[in-house]
Amino acid sequence: MNDAFHLEVVVAADVAGPKDFESLFDAVAEAFFDCDGLQNADVSADLRAHTLTFEMDVEGGREADALERALAAVRTTLHAAGGATPGWERHFRMLRQTVEASAAPFQA
Repeated sequence: MNDAFHLEVVVAADVAGPKDFESLFDAVAEAFFDCDGLQNADVSADLRAHTLTFEMDVEGGREADALERALAAVRTTLHAAGGATPGWERHFRMLRQTVEASAAPFQA
């Protein structure tokens, strides 16, 4: 059992064009860094593919617990950036989720 996990979540955004995606990315980046309970949080974008890649370290006794926290952070971020409930799923699609033991211990 590990105390911390490093996670990567890749999300595709359904937006009209590059300018809309850039605006979305700005809002997502601001909202993601406001999420509590994450360390080493980073978000990047592929402007051509309209994908967002979220990376973070999350405290959790099991991989499933860490993944649940990470997905909650991503979902909260997307909602805060304008992908409000209901119907947020029509605008964002989860492409990939990766969980691995973190190289560094989680610092509370």
